[in-house]
Amino acid sequence: MIDDMKRKLVKVLALSAVTGCASAGPKGRSVTTLTFNYTERYIGDVVVDGAWTGGANAFGMGGGALGLLAPSDPTRAAVLKLEWIVSGRLDFKTNRYVELPIEKKSASVEVARPYPTNPSYLVLHFYPDGHVEAELETDSPKRRIPPPAGYRR
Repeated sequence: MIDDMKRKLVKVLALSAVTGCASAGPKGRSVTTLTFNYTERYIGDVVVDGAWTGGANAFGMGGGALGLLAPSDPTRAAVLKLEWIVSGRLDFKTNRYVELPIEKKSASVEVARPYPTNPSYLVLHFYPDGHVEAELETDSPKRRIPPPAGYRR
């Protein structure tokens, strides 16, 4: 009976070790996720590969979530599974959100290459035409599109 228990324990430990190594294989260091929203709609509940990373106001920056692992091999393509919602639209005249139905969105987004081997940030860019771009950065990320004239924080 003790031998059976030892055998089962060894199998469980071996399976755990193999599973852990397999899931950690292509990933590298932990990065902070930042989101740039270039749209007039609120973007919320952004999920990257199953990890919640926050949201971003219209024409704003959001995120700041820690803990996602960046790919460690810059020669291989890295594709992220993204899910998010869009909701209210920012009205410039009142500087308030107009309620709109919540829309669920998703996309598979390839991380722009080449990317650094030692990044600090995973940066997501949400564009008005609906597409999303992802990049890894070592330094503080910058906006690609300035807020429109009339935008107030």
